[in-house]
Amino acid sequence: MKARVMTNQTPMGKRSRLAGALPLATPYLVQVFPVYACNFKCNYCVLTLPKAERGYISDQKFLDLALYRKCVEDIRKFPDKLRMLRFAGTGEPLLHPHIDEMVAIAAAAEIAESIDIVTNGSMLVPDLSRRLVDAGVNRIRVSIQGVSQEKYRETTGTYSDLKRIVDNVKYLYSIRSNVQIYVKIIDSTLEKPEDLECFYALFGDIADILAVEYLLPATPLIDYPRIAGAAAMDKTQNGAAVATTEICPQPFYMLQINPDGFAVPCCGMESPLKLAQLAETSVGDVWQGATLNAFRRAMLSKRRCDNRVCAHCEQFRFAMFPEDVLDERAERLLEAYASDDDDKRA
Repeated sequence: MKARVMTNQTPMGKRSRLAGALPLATPYLVQVFPVYACNFKCNYCVLTLPKAERGYISDQKFLDLALYRKCVEDIRKFPDKLRMLRFAGTGEPLLHPHIDEMVAIAAAAEIAESIDIVTNGSMLVPDLSRRLVDAGVNRIRVSIQGVSQEKYRETTGTYSDLKRIVDNVKYLYSIRSNVQIYVKIIDSTLEKPEDLECFYALFGDIADILAVEYLLPATPLIDYPRIAGAAAMDKTQNGAAVATTEICPQPFYMLQINPDGFAVPCCGMESPLKLAQLAETSVGDVWQGATLNAFRRAMLSKRRCDNRVCAHCEQFRFAMFPEDVLDERAERLLEAYASDDDDKRA
């Protein structure tokens, strides 16, 4: 097998300790959520629910290309490059008709150390694969939903052509140049020990990295223990022990740009807060702004549950790493994120 198996790490490798780096002048990650739609209806995803039950995700299906260009120009003004620009979110990024152009715009602007796309692989046909490679994508992450047609249909609700996905990945690997191919499978689809060996056999020679990612409770609206079956749900998405923390680290290192142009402070399936409309303000002003700063201070003050969405969110604990824990440094960080009003009162 040519591929390397990765456990307990992100595709970029071991993380640095977040608390010692805060506050960040430049976010580590900007996640571009380009499409609020998907051709799959995976049983663990909020898209299986009626739209009226999902809460706020986005009020628009596709991110406007002109607004995206403006956001890239905003990001160029940060003092440092992003560690990552990631195309992902509650939907399939490859459904966006301009996804390759979006990659090319970011690559030409040199705003990030890595440009990543997370995809279900069904639309990663040869022509689009070639265009994405030519556009300058650095890493393509393909999410696999089973090792049989039957499991694919059970998990996705809409799709069963596993062979097509294997063929898509095989072609992408053959023309990848310097693009890293990361193929992952969710643990709840591996029902028997031999299923993991089948996953390795299918993708071991047509990927650079293989990983098992673990089912996480992404929304309180879905019965995840039922989906997990025999799986214990006692590991983070990447296989670490689940942290006992009350502070979500995401608003301290990332922003998400939603399809409707709003910036939000995390990549949760339901957004807890609209920070600002990016057609009306800059990405940098949002990052350094009072609204996000107040949200961070609420986190550091252990007032996460003041926000309705955050109060019911378990996802952050399952999506983080030991290096992300901020609880022990919360008091010092409150000083670092002091607001103008705090300074006046002092």
